[in-house]
Amino acid sequence: MAGYMITLRTADDGGDPSPTPRYLKLDNAGGEPKEMLAGPWQAEIIAQFPKAADNTRYGDIIFFVHGFNVDFESALQGHRQRSQSLAAAGFKGQVISFDWPSEGLTFAYLADRNHARLAANALVTCGISLLRDAQVDGCQVNLHVVAHSMGCFVVQQAFTWSYQDVPPDWRVGQLIMAAADVDATAFSANTPSAKAFGAHAGRLTAYCDRYDKALAVSNAKRLELAPRMGRVGLPDDSPDIMCEVDCSDLFDAAYPALSDHLSPETTHGFYFDQPVFWQDVVLTLAGGIDRAVMPTRAARPAVNRFVLESQPLAQADYDTALRRAAQSPSFS
Repeated sequence: MAGYMITLRTADDGGDPSPTPRYLKLDNAGGEPKEMLAGPWQAEIIAQFPKAADNTRYGDIIFFVHGFNVDFESALQGHRQRSQSLAAAGFKGQVISFDWPSEGLTFAYLADRNHARLAANALVTCGISLLRDAQVDGCQVNLHVVAHSMGCFVVQQAFTWSYQDVPPDWRVGQLIMAAADVDATAFSANTPSAKAFGAHAGRLTAYCDRYDKALAVSNAKRLELAPRMGRVGLPDDSPDIMCEVDCSDLFDAAYPALSDHLSPETTHGFYFDQPVFWQDVVLTLAGGIDRAVMPTRAARPAVNRFVLESQPLAQADYDTALRRAAQSPSFS
């Protein structure tokens, strides 16, 4: 499948956000993106899913929301890498990157956070709702969201405040957050964000790393004391739709060197280099195996708390698990 992106940057990739979203078709071989109008863009994406014998289109779309310190070229490269990793884990659906105007500069954290706030509602109004509304009779394509780092803040803001801009009847299947740069208390039961996640997502899965140095720096830059959920995990009173997958043991096994433990970049972004992470993500997206018995993770005594295994499943074992989990043609 071709790649697709919604970008909120100007065509020259300037520092200011674009006044309107731009809809791009990506050349996964590395060619120049093609800008399209919203209508043909959404129609082309839906047409990627072939009709089954009952004349209905089935499948899955993932919106990927990147974190801070990502310029446009990095967003394109990241899209290709995420698409390849998902495909290697058996995902055959569509990946759409939601590219908000991060500065691509390590010292521009606060500017990125301001841009993230401004970009949040566009994820729903120009992305999720747009593709939901494109599905007429004979189309049952599931929408999911995967976010990393400050992209999780974009998602939190979008889910919490989108009711101001769009009717509240939209919903995604799986919501996945890795290394979330979001106040952990926002995930406590009965907070506005927790209620919004419950209203608009079937399940929220949070991947965290207690060695994450970048999220420790995030606290210092904001002069706040509230810990980041991607570092400390979900609060004890998070609602049942949420589950935590602790990846600290995986990081320690994959990167035993002290230099890696001291690196904000490595401790914050290592997930994407790990095949077992993508196996767990794809099984989660497929949705047909309960979170408590997924073979890529071990359960902790607390309810909905898990530890990601340090090694990927053998291919034959993973293929069997994916067949059990698959509920659409997008997983095989």
